[in-house]
Amino acid sequence: TPQVEGVAPPKAVADKLCNSTPKPDVVYADPFLRCTHTGHIIASTVQAPLKIEEGLTEWQTPSLLVGPKGAMTHPRTAEDHKKRFDAIDLTYSSLNPAEEGKAGAPNFEESVEDLKIRCSATLDKIFGAMDTPQNAAIVSHAPCNQMMALYLAGQDTNLVKPWSLGGVTCFSRSHDKDAQWTLEYFSDTDHMPGEYKEGVKGRWSLPDFQ
Repeated sequence: TPQVEGVAPPKAVADKLCNSTPKPDVVYADPFLRCTHTGHIIASTVQAPLKIEEGLTEWQTPSLLVGPKGAMTHPRTAEDHKKRFDAIDLTYSSLNPAEEGKAGAPNFEESVEDLKIRCSATLDKIFGAMDTPQNAAIVSHAPCNQMMALYLAGQDTNLVKPWSLGGVTCFSRSHDKDAQWTLEYFSDTDHMPGEYKEGVKGRWSLPDFQ
């Protein structure tokens, strides 16, 4: 229904995170509209700043970004998004911006290995920039979500499964930046409305995790 496809899923995710302990201190989002909108709803609900990070952008591959007529979809800038989503922190500059030819940065066209390297680099930059430990909510598309989960799981492919629409994954670690991450849950959809609660409808995966 329009309600489920529209704002109901991000509101359900936001409510789940707002009721979690601890709540996110900061929200990072992919600059594509759907993820930015979701990030705004989450940030507004948990009362945290929303930071637009280009390193979290959709997988740069023709199958996802190029339409039937050959037109390519491009994300909007944080300044453009700010006109609609006031939770955005414009003092934040993307830590892993798109830069043609730069290894580890978003580049069109990316292989699966390129995506893996980019997502790992983005997480390293995000966590490395934190002066004090923070709880972060990261909003992106399924390909990036799977690759980030793989990185935090220490490249254990057995822990990474297909990603469900509205799924929430949680990793935790001690305040020691060198500590290993622990997977608390993966692509949980218990909070989702209607058919999406079972985690089957809207499921997507990179070939390596099917």
